[in-house]
Amino acid sequence: MFIKRVGQGPDLVMLHGWSMHSGVWHPLIELLADKFTLHLVDLPGHGQSDWQPEALHIDQLLTKLAENLPQTAHWLGWSLGGQLSLAFASRYPQRVTKLILLAANPKFVTSDDWHCAMDAAVFAVFSGQLDHNQRETLKRFVMLQARGAQGSRETIQLLAEQTADNVAHPEALKAGLDLLEILDLRSALRQLSQPVQYILAERDQLVPISLAESLADLNSTIVIERIAGAGHAPFISHPQLCAEHICGFLND
Repeated sequence: MFIKRVGQGPDLVMLHGWSMHSGVWHPLIELLADKFTLHLVDLPGHGQSDWQPEALHIDQLLTKLAENLPQTAHWLGWSLGGQLSLAFASRYPQRVTKLILLAANPKFVTSDDWHCAMDAAVFAVFSGQLDHNQRETLKRFVMLQARGAQGSRETIQLLAEQTADNVAHPEALKAGLDLLEILDLRSALRQLSQPVQYILAERDQLVPISLAESLADLNSTIVIERIAGAGHAPFISHPQLCAEHICGFLND
């Protein structure tokens, strides 16, 4: 597993979202590296991390992360990376000092008892398209992440560059979608004892802003920040504001 370490100060682990790699954090790195030691993880089959079968099986992945990351650290995860950070905090509570979930959902797809998520039927169509045309599916996903948001053109350009520069392994892409479909971490979020911050985006097409109300019901201690005008990648469109929220929470 490839992990790039930059900066100085308290340890902060950063996990990227589906189909991306740690290079996507570029807008935030220069804002955080003088305050924290950043551990920028490439998930298996993404970026510079090799792919092995079953590497994104949740139990195997959490064990691998535990073997390669600091004994105690703050954790920050975006989208799928947020779900994985939450799962890690639940499995190893003593190792996560504070947890930040950025445009992440404890349950990514809808169900009868969870409506503030991506429609399950839409997700199924999206997942099926990956098998037929990977390139077009990734292109569509980039567009979804920026649709309707301020600075959408710049966000699309950066995300497209990150995807094109180092395309994730096809099996890793499929395994990542499987995780998004099956993970249900609502109970984990409800039971966490660590301080948790959620950063949600007002115009997110994948993780709706209405999630905020359900989060408060799951765990009333969660700190919820909302970024007006942002889409699914607020750290790209609004890096300064994201950094302010992150630093304010971690330094409190």
